[in-house]
Amino acid sequence: MTNQTDTRDRILEVARDMFTRLGFYSVSIRDIVAAASVNLGAVTYHFGSKEALYHAAIESMATPFADRIGELAASPGTPLQRIEMIVRGALEHLLGNPGPPIVLLRELTSDRPLPPPVAALMRRNMGVVSAVIAEGQQDGSIRPGDPKLLAVTVMSQPFFVRAARRVMTVALGVDPDAREQQARIADHVVESVRRSIATNPQVSS
Repeated sequence: MTNQTDTRDRILEVARDMFTRLGFYSVSIRDIVAAASVNLGAVTYHFGSKEALYHAAIESMATPFADRIGELAASPGTPLQRIEMIVRGALEHLLGNPGPPIVLLRELTSDRPLPPPVAALMRRNMGVVSAVIAEGQQDGSIRPGDPKLLAVTVMSQPFFVRAARRVMTVALGVDPDAREQQARIADHVVESVRRSIATNPQVSS
């Protein structure tokens, strides 16, 4: 890697961490360059502005998640099997990578317009999932309904579990970081999704 690439990557890594922990408005460019040990002009040179850096940080966090959803959607199997693989893969990714759900939930509860990378990746994910649901409706395994709204049902489950991490730990005594608990949680979420969208939830996919 060149020195310029190293500098850009270092800024992006620090920005991801600080924006995730503190939010867009609580972080200044000076905070980022100090933590990254670069000069003030490096952000402008590599990204143009604080907002552009924020967008780049979001995109770098969310793109691997969207890529994973796309890979699972294109996997062999029936539509319902692929939906279940998507749910498991999404949950595994979100539990292992806290940044994307934290940023997304913060943005969804804010009054400001969604950052373009968030909107674009949400459309991408929902489009992929709704297409698989539409396939399942054609073969009769997934119940009738608007595929886009059913996609919201599917994708909201992993995000809700990630958002409820503290509830599970403090109120329920469930440690979502423990591998055996993650398997139990994933089985529960998959079952809930199946019962929500399958034509016959009693039939194993």
